[in-house]
Amino acid sequence: MALFPKVGRNQPRMRAAWWVLVIFLCGGVALHLFPFFYMIALSVTPAHEALSPTPVIWPKEPTLAAWRLVFELTTRTSMDTAVRDLMSFPFYVYLSNSLFMALMTLLISLPVTSLAAYANSKLQRGPMARWSFLFFIGTLMVPGVVTLIPSFLMTRNFPFPLPSAPLIPGTDDPFPILRIWDTPWAVIIPGVFNAFNFLLFKGFFDTIPDSIIQAARVDGGSEFNIFRRIVFPMSIPVYAVASWLQFGSVWDSYLWPLVVFQTPDRIPTSVAISNLMNRFIQAGSTSAQQAAAQTASMREILEAGLSWNGLMVLGLLQTIPIFIMFIICREYLMRGIRLRGLK
Repeated sequence: MALFPKVGRNQPRMRAAWWVLVIFLCGGVALHLFPFFYMIALSVTPAHEALSPTPVIWPKEPTLAAWRLVFELTTRTSMDTAVRDLMSFPFYVYLSNSLFMALMTLLISLPVTSLAAYANSKLQRGPMARWSFLFFIGTLMVPGVVTLIPSFLMTRNFPFPLPSAPLIPGTDDPFPILRIWDTPWAVIIPGVFNAFNFLLFKGFFDTIPDSIIQAARVDGGSEFNIFRRIVFPMSIPVYAVASWLQFGSVWDSYLWPLVVFQTPDRIPTSVAISNLMNRFIQAGSTSAQQAAAQTASMREILEAGLSWNGLMVLGLLQTIPIFIMFIICREYLMRGIRLRGLK
């Protein structure tokens, strides 16, 4: 449906309103895209131009030196102590860590959450369905900061959220525990169940007529086959929405990985970018005055991209996977929006 009706669109007032709206929307799009354009321009800007007090809209001498941060640039072999501590590993190490945690969380969380929502929507009845629904949704009411310490203790003594493993009754031996602290599973396991995705799945499963499920049961289908052959193909749009939301939340998570990871080569990109930015600022690689007084080795590192140009590269790399995930799920996301809008 057009915003302006075709009848009378050629009238002067209607045409003027049309062009005012077009200019307003184009201005809004430009305002949203300009930060990304500036990040791209600064990522190919040499260090001396990036440190200039005059804003650089586009570099005079574009260079891809800062993009070496991703594949090969490290400073752990430098003779200068201040330089050696800046970047111990190439950035692709942190990218692979984040990608592994995000994909593994998706592979485990989506089946668990969707099957729990299907059981609550189609299999449970009466008070049991209401109480289990409240139990699942109750996790949304608890702030994440409140569960930070119990979750941390659970990673140290999984599956017990206690400072130490409890003793087996009648013995002096503790229960066997699994220490997942400082491993990717400390991020993956707490994300196995997502209460918000549970709401999405249950809301969609409630719209599926019970007659379809009953007909499949009469034909001899098991509950798992009914879900796999009938419910799952109908639920692809809501799976796309849940996948995009879950992937984005795990990829951008910062506080929890900052708490559980201690080994430098295991941290995700969100923590790595924050650490690198703090190190760049402390080393004086983001200030023109401080950079001018640095040692020869430090000035060489600056020219290699450990300045604002390198930070822009890291910022772009942090956003690219989420954008790719959106492109993959785009058609199903739009289909889900259209379906919900027609109801």
